[in-house]
Amino acid sequence: MSDQGWVSYARGLVEDSLASQEGWADIVVDLRGEGLDEEVISAVLREHQAWAEEAREWKQHGFPYEEIVRHLRDEVSAGWGDVAHALMEVGMAPADMLRVVLPGLEEGEIPPVVRAALLRDPEDSNRDEAREVVDYFFPGVGECTATRSPRDFGS
Repeated sequence: MSDQGWVSYARGLVEDSLASQEGWADIVVDLRGEGLDEEVISAVLREHQAWAEEAREWKQHGFPYEEIVRHLRDEVSAGWGDVAHALMEVGMAPADMLRVVLPGLEEGEIPPVVRAALLRDPEDSNRDEAREVVDYFFPGVGECTATRSPRDFGS
């Protein structure tokens, strides 16, 4: 089956799961149980804005952001860029999102998170603050972001 065929198959499974009111963590378990690879699972979850929905629900229940990050990564198959977008969707400013996410990352994992923060609002005056947060956790990287386009950080 083609990649698009697998995505269509996964969409059908997700729609069935949503109709029976399963949560996103359970849906991920079901999709993995069907043998779908992580790229297909991520594509379908991204289409459904699953990570933002989960982050919003967990925030409403009062979970700390660190727990929301852990849940999204471990139980809902979110990549670091997806986590960053989800946190900002529930109202976190880019610099605040960086303060929550960056401490747990290795240097090689920061590009999608930094890209998400800097692309959130390219004209935002708080962009300098986001760069300073990056430089605090990863000295020298924040300076690099001042001269590079957010798109240089990949996806």
